[in-house]
Amino acid sequence: MADLIRQVAAQSINPALFLAGMAWIYASGLLLLAAAGLKFLEHARHPEPLATGRAHFFSTREMLIGVLVLFPFWLNSLAQLRPAGILQYLYSALGIALMTAAVIWHVWAKIAIRRMWSDGIEIKRSHTLMTTGPYALARHPMYASLLLWCWGASLAMLNWATLLITTAVLLPLMVKRARDEETELSNAAPDYLLYQRNVPMLTPRLGATPAMAVRIAAVVLFGYLIVAGLTLSGLLLIGGLHLYLSFCLVPAKVAFSYRSKAGLTVVVWALAQAWAPLYDLLYLLLAMFLYGLAFNCPCMILYERFHGCPCFGWVKACLARPHAGAALSKSNPAGDGSSGGI
Repeated sequence: MADLIRQVAAQSINPALFLAGMAWIYASGLLLLAAAGLKFLEHARHPEPLATGRAHFFSTREMLIGVLVLFPFWLNSLAQLRPAGILQYLYSALGIALMTAAVIWHVWAKIAIRRMWSDGIEIKRSHTLMTTGPYALARHPMYASLLLWCWGASLAMLNWATLLITTAVLLPLMVKRARDEETELSNAAPDYLLYQRNVPMLTPRLGATPAMAVRIAAVVLFGYLIVAGLTLSGLLLIGGLHLYLSFCLVPAKVAFSYRSKAGLTVVVWALAQAWAPLYDLLYLLLAMFLYGLAFNCPCMILYERFHGCPCFGWVKACLARPHAGAALSKSNPAGDGSSGGI
């Protein structure tokens, strides 16, 4: 058995990190399974009278299948990133930290919801709207924490394919499930609409102090990656981090700043692959991040003036013009003379 484990680990770019990552994936994954199993047992032993209830196509079983699909990639080191040096350890440390936070958040949410939990979409007759504890961070902490665990495990295993599968497949399915639940909850509890407006669905908002700490850490990491030479694996790390932060930060102008700079970083890096001198523009983005820690950077000023990117607004307007013209032609086939003039 030990020889088999060593052979499997040897396929990885870093066998020691592979073993550490897989050990924590199995340990934390078993905790998630145990929490789900206890909830199924509680639900069976103490069924609550239902007001409404129905099954959903993306239940706990399907979530488990979705997670299990990721394991062959991790175990066989398929589609593994090849970051150099310290980046391997940054990925691994960040991944294990995210998995740890995800398990704590998930178990906390399952304890807090008590007997209101169900595998399907159920509204109990004695349904209590949960808005405190883990539910003050996000409206669906169990789904959010499971996604966080998958992203963390993907980072720990240096795997770009499972990052993509989690983002492109599991995330939309979780959002669909959450929205279907919210349709039922908003009908059953009018207060839910107020809760919905004030608490994000999946990404917890960071308070002032933790937000500043995370932003400073992100700037330091970005600076290190630029100086060391930003590679594709580094771009994935910093781009994903900035994009995730864009959903966690307030006010809206700061969130927009991180979202837009994540896109600009990708564009500048891609252009620099074709013409190396453009790489220096990344230092300009770094300066904008540093300036934005204390003042309004250009992206924030842009948001305050246009409430978004004017380029996207211009593109939308251009795309809408043919439809507007078609609608006008349809309502006025003659094309002119409809006003009763000469």
